Amino acid sequence: MRLDDTNDMRRDILDWSDPVVGDCLFEAYDACFGGNMDWSRPMSRQHARVWRLIISGDKKRAAEARRDLLGLARTCRMGAEALDAIDRLVLDELVDVMAARFRTSSSDTRLCGRLLIEASATLVETRMACAAQRAA
Repeated sequence: MRLDDTNDMRRDILDWSDPVVGDCLFEAYDACFGGNMDWSRPMSRQHARVWRLIISGDKKRAAEARRDLLGLARTCRMGAEALDAIDRLVLDELVDVMAARFRTSSSDTRLCGRLLIEASATLVETRMACAAQRAA
């Protein structure tokens, strides 16, 4: 796999995943907060920022954005476990969309799958970094 292929696929994923992630997050937060836009909008926006950074592979900025998200969640009386559950919803949605989008091209499916696995690993790293900072 060439670096150019990976970069092109990452840009492609960022293009199609942004509205998917945004919709998924908005629905989740809307349900969590019972339609309270004062909480669901900022949480959705910040969480979408985290996902954009994760998918783009920017681990440092993703961890910083995750810390900001955790702070915002605390003001809404939401714990890290709820954020983790929402992350699982987003990742499931991304995998479903990827499988449908690339079903005719096994090489694109494989490359996109690898990038989503990498994004999942980055998500875990950002969670760990935030947990370590809170424990310190």
